[in-house]
Amino acid sequence: MESPRQYCSDLSTKAGESMRGTAPVVDFWILIEYKAQWSRDAVVENDLPDQVKSWLEGSVDALKAKGRKPRVQFIRRDRTEGGPLQLFVCESSELRTHTFGSYSELTDVSLEEDVAELVQSNHYFVCSHASRDLCCSRYGLATWRRLHELSGGRSWQSTHLGGHRFAPNVLVLPQARLYGRVHLPQVERFFKKVEKGEVDYDLLRGKSEFPSEAQVCECLVEAAVESVASYDSNSVRFHSEKGEIEVSVPPSDEIPVIASCGDAEPKLVRQFSDT
Repeated sequence: MESPRQYCSDLSTKAGESMRGTAPVVDFWILIEYKAQWSRDAVVENDLPDQVKSWLEGSVDALKAKGRKPRVQFIRRDRTEGGPLQLFVCESSELRTHTFGSYSELTDVSLEEDVAELVQSNHYFVCSHASRDLCCSRYGLATWRRLHELSGGRSWQSTHLGGHRFAPNVLVLPQARLYGRVHLPQVERFFKKVEKGEVDYDLLRGKSEFPSEAQVCECLVEAAVESVASYDSNSVRFHSEKGEIEVSVPPSDEIPVIASCGDAEPKLVRQFSDT
């Protein structure tokens, strides 16, 4: 008899792996509604017109040339849903949107200048990218559906956000924080907390605009953090509502984990202490 399938998310939870400091470092999120079937590397392998692919690649390269750290996500709600399409960008904790009718219209859009409609409310982007990892759809879809109900339509399915083993993963914009293990029993509490302008530290992976050391140290600050003043491997200095605050970086070590459901062997990953 074959042994039952083991899911990387279940293994990570069972092992008690810390999620602190595991958010990808991104300071310019680009989220494009794309309803077609997502391939494993959807942003690269898709049916967008060649000129749109060139526009997207050029836009990302231009941001990188300015020292930015952009990341592209495809998003969708129901694949059968009609109507206009949405483009979101988020930088400096400001979420903006642009509505378009066809992808060819995007080639004239400047992501920094033309995506101008400010979004005041929180939006929730839940990884459900099944072709990338089974955990993302196994756990992410239920979380997306419940958030969609609670938020009145402000929740989207998203392609790979990184860290399958922390599924369900939820990116909240404009606060630019990534949360993990947002399972169905936690969704309502999580949603209420975020809607009140709070951070759910129990589920937090990190604020994407911060380096991993600062993502971890933010959880140790009792004041609202505004930005990172400086950091190194030993300490992080924050600008906060109470002035500058310096926090020592918790110790870290390397632990073996099954990072994805498709992995046969564990790999070493860095884990910060929760202390």
